[in-house]
Amino acid sequence: MIFLYKIILNILFVLFLPCLPFVCFFSEKRRATLGLRFGFSTGLTPKQPGKKRLWIHALSVGEVISAVPFVRALKEHRIGLDIVFTASTKTGFDMANQLFLKDNTRLPDQSAEQLVDQLGYFPFDLGYCVKKISRQINPDAVVIVETDLWPNFLYEMKKNKIPVMLINARLSKRSLKGYLLFKNFSSMFFSSLIVIMAQTPLDKKRFQRLGIDEKKILVAGNIKFDQPFEDMDERGLDAMRDRFGIQKNTQVLVAGSTHDGEEKLLCNIYKKSKKNFPGLLMILAPRDTKRCSAIKSYFLSREVHTVFLSTLDSLKEMDNPEKMNDTRDCPDVVLVDKMGELSRLYAICDVAFVGGSMVRQGGHNPLEAAAFSKPVLFGPDMSDFLMISTLMMDHGGAKMVESEQNLGKEIEILLKDKQIRQQMGRRNFEIFSQNSGAVQRIIQQMECLDIV
Repeated sequence: MIFLYKIILNILFVLFLPCLPFVCFFSEKRRATLGLRFGFSTGLTPKQPGKKRLWIHALSVGEVISAVPFVRALKEHRIGLDIVFTASTKTGFDMANQLFLKDNTRLPDQSAEQLVDQLGYFPFDLGYCVKKISRQINPDAVVIVETDLWPNFLYEMKKNKIPVMLINARLSKRSLKGYLLFKNFSSMFFSSLIVIMAQTPLDKKRFQRLGIDEKKILVAGNIKFDQPFEDMDERGLDAMRDRFGIQKNTQVLVAGSTHDGEEKLLCNIYKKSKKNFPGLLMILAPRDTKRCSAIKSYFLSREVHTVFLSTLDSLKEMDNPEKMNDTRDCPDVVLVDKMGELSRLYAICDVAFVGGSMVRQGGHNPLEAAAFSKPVLFGPDMSDFLMISTLMMDHGGAKMVESEQNLGKEIEILLKDKQIRQQMGRRNFEIFSQNSGAVQRIIQQMECLDIV
């Protein structure tokens, strides 16, 4: 089967080759990553003699963020381990650079050491690319976070006797149906992994339906529950409020990781809610910060005064009180045009909305708001965070809304009643704090398998 896959993939690549210049011309992201994913000029340095090297891979932004507690634990408790981290997308790479090399994830009492030794891009699943990059990295073992498994890659690792494990593994109902159409190939594909650390018992059952040996599938939990928690004191909260010009009568709605289509809904909701809550400020963080200019133009066209977060910060750095007050006291909406800001912004909100859920994007991580004891709202598609969102709803800390009208209604209910907000927030924090430990279970399994 693998040889048939290789033949088909190579034929498709040859057919697609003439289109590559056009793809690069029209896509800045493809231009930036293409050569690196082919293995050219990666800048990856050879492994030092006597050092064990671990290759950790995450597909894109969401998986990179979820990997933070795992990478941090390895760095803190496995001194001397050489970690090479890769991503498949430019946005994922940029986020990894910010989180693992610049290390903005550290808590106030932790030193600013980098969390990984090198960053790179995951190869295209062509034999040449896989061999070239895997030889440059030369790992002793590979850990894949959540997804992004490829037949050629797994075949090459198995041929070279390099163990590969899948952590924080989940298998949606839709993905399961697709894999079952090619069950024999899927079974062979996943069986090349030495272990699958599933998020839930349901994920384990789904993997078993593919014919994978039950002994290879362990339930470890979700590493997102082990994410760093920045417990802000009053001084930190005051500084954050001052950054946004928040006054005593200001109420804050944070809409995080929004996608195209959701901003228009939020704009309509904001305009209606503003009439009942004159001090309402919306902090909106699009999943793709490059969309900020278009979003700002749309909000301004609807007479909603909108500014970029970078503008507020630059005015503060200029230390010009007159200009700062003119801009900071008036905005209806602050657009977060910087990556890596969202999680801490939930600390100052009254209500949190999790994006990617009112459109078919699978939702995003609601635990970032839960960590700060905030009430959470999301749309009907939380399929990528099904267990977490269900736990939060069952525990009374989150609500799912089906429409723009319902979302606006729930936002106003929460803004009106502080007691409900506090009760939901408290229940969310209980979920966050009671479900930790997945990272430790994964590392213990790695020790048993002599991976670290």
